[in-house]
Amino acid sequence: MALNFDEFQKVVETAQQADAVKADLKRALKKVSSALENLQGALGEMETVLADDYVATPKERKARKPRATENADGSPAAPKKPGRPRKNAE
Repeated sequence: MALNFDEFQKVVETAQQADAVKADLKRALKKVSSALENLQGALGEMETVLADDYVATPKERKARKPRATENADGSPAAPKKPGRPRKNAE
């Protein structure tokens, strides 16, 4: 029986292509499974929100800081005017 290197090379190339296809399928499967997990989590949150006894928690706001009425050197700060400054303001 003589060895045919062309056939052997075709078998190796086919195996490499099959490995590449398997790797692509694994990547796609990971993406699909993570998407399903995210969807399942979202559905769980949706069930919680749509429950009859659900009460939304009010958002807490940060306290507003008053505007500075003085500059760092103690001089009074200029009042801020709304809008853009004029181009020829001198």
